[in-house]
Amino acid sequence: MFVIVEVCDVNPASTLEWEALEKEFPGLSVILHPCLSHCEICAEHFYAFVDGELITADTPDALAAEIRKRAAVALGGGDR
Repeated sequence: MFVIVEVCDVNPASTLEWEALEKEFPGLSVILHPCLSHCEICAEHFYAFVDGELITADTPDALAAEIRKRAAVALGGGDR
């Protein structure tokens, strides 16, 4: 099983420690794109796509927590 996280590198969410998340959850891959063409969402929220599903949050920590939660369910745990 794999989890794909796609992030627009223009969105402030791109500054999160994505490499640490990939280490925490083997099987999770983060792809930084120059633009995901969701400019309205990008201007208002921290966001990422997790396996094609749009995830938004009001803070970077909230976004990371939601991605961790989904990765734990899909991949079974993490190195916590």
